[in-house]
Amino acid sequence: MPKKRLTLALGALATGSLLLSGCAASTTPVTDVAIADIADIASCDPAESPITVTFGTQAAEAMEIAVANLKAEYPGLEIAAEPQATSSYDDLTKTVVADIAVGKRPDLIMTGLGQLRFWTDTYEPAPIDTAALPATYKTQFLDAGTVDGTVYLAPAQISTPVLLVNQDALDAADAGEAADITTFDELVEAAEKVTAETGAPSVSIPAVGLADWFSQAFVQGSGETFVNEDGSAGFGTDKAVEALSIWSTLADKGLELGIADQDAMAQFIGGNAAFLVYTTSTIASLQKGIGDSFEWTPVDLPSVDADGGALPAGGNGWIVLSDDECRAAFANALIGELLSPEAVAGASGTSYSYIPVDTEAGEALLASDAATPQLTYAWSYDKPLTPWGGFDGTNIVRVNDTIRTMAQKLQAGDDAEPTVASAVSGIDAIVGE
Repeated sequence: MPKKRLTLALGALATGSLLLSGCAASTTPVTDVAIADIADIASCDPAESPITVTFGTQAAEAMEIAVANLKAEYPGLEIAAEPQATSSYDDLTKTVVADIAVGKRPDLIMTGLGQLRFWTDTYEPAPIDTAALPATYKTQFLDAGTVDGTVYLAPAQISTPVLLVNQDALDAADAGEAADITTFDELVEAAEKVTAETGAPSVSIPAVGLADWFSQAFVQGSGETFVNEDGSAGFGTDKAVEALSIWSTLADKGLELGIADQDAMAQFIGGNAAFLVYTTSTIASLQKGIGDSFEWTPVDLPSVDADGGALPAGGNGWIVLSDDECRAAFANALIGELLSPEAVAGASGTSYSYIPVDTEAGEALLASDAATPQLTYAWSYDKPLTPWGGFDGTNIVRVNDTIRTMAQKLQAGDDAEPTVASAVSGIDAIVGE
């Protein structure tokens, strides 16, 4: 990729809106789908293989770059690729399922990483041709798109749970440095000092939109298993319960604000919440909202005893759903362009602060004038990540509703042991049906 093109992509980053990480699918399919094999693209006529793409607004910059490059390589290829008027992965999934039901099957779709099992367990998508990915693509992220050893999703915009800390609030309360908070006990200790100084709750771990993601992160980050190999809930162990009890501990001590996602972000931006557990993909939006009002920093998510287990990957990626082998081939080729250094720079930059999935794009972002300390955390993140979720895709809505209910009860101060045990037994009953 010419350096000039990559530089232009960096300079053309559009202002983005607030984005949550990919949530679980909230719809059920209307009809089964037969996915095509992928042809040798050299045997396909571009003019006879138009492709359709369904994606959200957060991929608009990358798609514009990718479409132009692929059409230049394959003259005559038509690509219908206008973004849906949403950044919600649930909305995108509903759109795709509805389109398939009326015979308007897209060839390529964007989906949240938390929805991978929904697609693989319901629609059997085509495997990704990993050989077509750019040489600079960070292949460690393919694990987040892999089921039973096969890559079905090519991660494009990656995020991870993170603790965001108002360092000025810590300084005012003599609560130490944000970087020194590595365990839940240390978080509670610092929060108690801030709350003693302000007289108000100082922590928010929202338990609505991303409750299943945060729960998995707390458990895995503490070295425990979230989903057992047999598909049952793995978070009923003593240490997993201890990890999830961070919600109830904070509530019992009067430290948890007990609010949902949007309010939590507003409270952090306004300087009222000193600690916020959220996602790296919103660092850019937070930076714009905070400006120079106070000093703040992202730090690795704490755990029970700083075990440092791998966290689940958030964000989105691309899945091939073509029912024609040549259109499937061109859809895979478009994925390669979407994951080029130029396109990744457009997708991971100051609009959404995603973790770059391309080495060259990441280096260019880190070398740019936009690389603040906060964005540098996201753009340089290189720790191992696991797939989000892992429960059977056909039951994922009910499973995640059970986890969300558990998290909300914990956030309200319910006792952790029986609350978690009830969620585990409920999930095991669902997946055992």
